[in-house]
Amino acid sequence: MRSLVVPLVAVLLTSLVSPVADAATAPKVKKYSVTMTKAHLPVAPNKGTDDYRCFLLDPKVNEDSIVRSIEFIPQRKNYVHHAIIFRVTEADLAEAIVNDKSGIGWPCFGGTSLGGMLSTFITSPWISSWAPGRGKDISPKGYGIPFKKGERFVLQVHYNLLAAENGKIETDQSTIVMEAVPAKGSKIKQLQLELFAAPVELACPPGVTGPLCDRRKSLMDLAARTGNASMQQAVGLNVLCGQSANQPTPSLTSKCDKYMNRYFSIVAAGPHMHLLGRSLKMTLNPGTKNAKTILNVPNYDFDNQASIPLKKPIAINPGDIVRVECTFDPTLRQKIPQLKSLEPRYVTWGEGSSDEMCLGVLSGTTN
Repeated sequence: MRSLVVPLVAVLLTSLVSPVADAATAPKVKKYSVTMTKAHLPVAPNKGTDDYRCFLLDPKVNEDSIVRSIEFIPQRKNYVHHAIIFRVTEADLAEAIVNDKSGIGWPCFGGTSLGGMLSTFITSPWISSWAPGRGKDISPKGYGIPFKKGERFVLQVHYNLLAAENGKIETDQSTIVMEAVPAKGSKIKQLQLELFAAPVELACPPGVTGPLCDRRKSLMDLAARTGNASMQQAVGLNVLCGQSANQPTPSLTSKCDKYMNRYFSIVAAGPHMHLLGRSLKMTLNPGTKNAKTILNVPNYDFDNQASIPLKKPIAINPGDIVRVECTFDPTLRQKIPQLKSLEPRYVTWGEGSSDEMCLGVLSGTTN
């Protein structure tokens, strides 16, 4: 599978455990705290149930640093479905300032929308996330995330309005707290992320009918709710994973193989699906004598998406294959309170809480 810019999701990221180095030898840790400039009242566009909003936040970092921990603190925990924190480099900063409109933010289904579609995750990389069950992201001893002087965060918040208590929507003004050490003289290894996605094609269960049980109509509805990019990603994932773009075979399982073109040492792995997800597994070189399980979550819990630190790093070499595979239960749409009142639909990959994802996230280093 070729590299794919995958939004999120949503989704999950590196929840990495380990204390900082011994106090006697550790560099001084600085704490940066920044809150959304203006309170945001979530509104779902196009009769949808989800609001994806990006906000530019300035932690005022005055020296090149290495991030040791990041904590997202949501003000409205009941309907903040997830949040993703991106590091905005100089390449995208001017565009982000214009988009942010002094704190109002901008709609951002499918990522930050900064830079080009194929470069956005390079010039404004995803560095942390929050989802139910998640706490502070703490890098393991000896690892951290680079953050240069003057760089900023883009905070993407997914508001799931289906989860609002009694349908009452209030403004949100969430906070990010970051702990970092100076980069100068540091020997800390810099963490990077690799995303592994598989398409989702879930037909309506037997006996369940409705106009959106037609895949084409469901995709059109997806585009109307979240933008054409979401529909293109749903279709494009099938192509990249060797399935038909227009006539894929519906299945309760999903999988995709990604061929690696660089060395990568995995230190943590995490799953991300939505409310219909049942299991997720990641395997290195499946079907060979050297096959190795990277991550196995047999009973996926949407309320606990914390990444799992590996007991020992796993090395991926150029030419290796990483497989992600998921299982789903579409009958849950008729059982889960947040979903059962919605119109039946053919479920595909998508950003909304009523859509689905199959996404594995690996955190590690390239040296």
